[in-house]
Amino acid sequence: MLISRRAAIALGAAFALLAGSTAARAEVAGQFVVDGKPIKITHAYAYATKGFFDPKTEDVVVVLCDAEVAPAAVHDFMARRQLSKAGKLRCIEQTIDKNKKVIGYKVQHERFKMPESGGSTYQVFEAKTFDGKTIAGRSRTTSPQKSFEDVPYTYDVTFSVPIEPLKK
Repeated sequence: MLISRRAAIALGAAFALLAGSTAARAEVAGQFVVDGKPIKITHAYAYATKGFFDPKTEDVVVVLCDAEVAPAAVHDFMARRQLSKAGKLRCIEQTIDKNKKVIGYKVQHERFKMPESGGSTYQVFEAKTFDGKTIAGRSRTTSPQKSFEDVPYTYDVTFSVPIEPLKK
């Protein structure tokens, strides 16, 4: 069956609207403050990953940014890092375990020359929804932090976003 070019374009647009991006369905509000300068966080993404401490479980990675992120870069810290180094993207990433605890974090800003990441009790997630399909709540620092270069930063972001299922 042959379809016209116009019909093919309309069909493609309909599929794109139906599929939608995670960011389009996300709700996010908050800011990332680096060296006293606030950055509005406007995009949120979440995806399931194999549990870090228990591979039989799933952790959820939440990525909160000041601009839209290409789907492949949502999963790729180094791709986001290149954009960050160029001053085009600033992000906060938290890995949250089944107990709703932050087990890893990464913050990306052009002021941070070395990757700012690790585990810290100063980076927290306060869950509102955590049901395997949606993650919602508040991600924040409990007090001002400093990068390896002694650049001060804090963040406080509330969000609700669907969780992309683990790819098997």
